Amino acid sequence: MIKRNKFLNAFIILSFLSLLISCKSKDERIIISEIKKNGFVDLSVCCKDFDEIIIYDEGYYHDFHKDEWLGPKIYYFLDGKIEKVINLRCCADIPYGNFIVFYPFSNGKILLNRKDTIFYLTQIEKYKTGKILKLGKQKKDIQILSVK
Repeated sequence: MIKRNKFLNAFIILSFLSLLISCKSKDERIIISEIKKNGFVDLSVCCKDFDEIIIYDEGYYHDFHKDEWLGPKIYYFLDGKIEKVINLRCCADIPYGNFIVFYPFSNGKILLNRKDTIFYLTQIEKYKTGKILKLGKQKKDIQILSVK
């Protein structure tokens, strides 16, 4: 009976951890990896065929409505048509894992052309449960804030 309870507890913990990890898309993991490795990300790494990129800040992400994504989205356009969309997780209060925040937005979006796709890491907010990685168009010294 005790072994069964331990197995059940371990299964629940592993399921929860895999759920947290699986929330990130492959593209989001690539972006975070590039940021950690280089201190910046070139968004063209996620899509090679595009004319322009639009990053929309669409509000908060709701896990239970996958079709009605309300978090940040990165749209890749080719010849005026959407070539690819990347849904990024959004952080409401305290993050679990790493989250990406882009700025500056103008009217809720950031427009990029084919030659202008690099964002620099400008600030890291460290929490016990993760980090918020803030990315900007201008290269600056990275500020590191510890948040409790």
